[in-house]
Amino acid sequence: MRLTHEIRPIATLGPALRREMHALMAECYDDITSAAFERDLANKTIAVLLLAADGKLMGFSTQKIYTTSHLGREIRVLFSGDTIVSPVCWGSQELVKGWCAVAARMLADSEGMPCYWFLLSKGYRTYLYLPLFFRNYHPARNGGGELRELLDALAEDKFPGCYDASSSLIHFPGRTGRLRQPLAEIPAHRGGDADVDFFLNRNPDYRNGVELACIAPISLENTRGVGRRLLTRALA
Repeated sequence: MRLTHEIRPIATLGPALRREMHALMAECYDDITSAAFERDLANKTIAVLLLAADGKLMGFSTQKIYTTSHLGREIRVLFSGDTIVSPVCWGSQELVKGWCAVAARMLADSEGMPCYWFLLSKGYRTYLYLPLFFRNYHPARNGGGELRELLDALAEDKFPGCYDASSSLIHFPGRTGRLRQPLAEIPAHRGGDADVDFFLNRNPDYRNGVELACIAPISLENTRGVGRRLLTRALA
């Protein structure tokens, strides 16, 4: 299915579209209440919407760009919130295109400040964006350890009382967005994949909604493959 993306400020999303977004999340996740969805939305500033040719919503990702300081230096952070793509559209690169457009805007406006992607992974599909598109990130099978202190600072600030720095895991109280079956299962063709195995080792309770906090520097030099091509295009 051919998709296009739109980047919209959260404040411009009307009630009907918000209900459609929540319904799409509820198709793939258990325990996604309307109230919880609206709370997440209220803490974001941008939505990347994925649309079919007839305008039907087929996916989205909510984002927040903010400035903070670490070790006495100001940095820019792109934090990704609720993200979903309808399973019938898996394989499309449109979400990556939209994300790269947002990242390119942030880089253009950063005035030389270091930029980072801060995301939470409650499933291996989200985690795989890191090894597929970035050279350096954390947690990682190889390298990335120098990013751990920054990740701990960002996660402890945003999720006080829920973040475990020893494991980089976030345990939210109550039930919060567990992947539905069979989406939570690892398909046979992923058996033996080193990055999938690494994610499962780091977040064995992902089926219960536990999130793995992750970070990657956002720069053209740190991207690879299709991520590098799409970010180069977005920056141009």
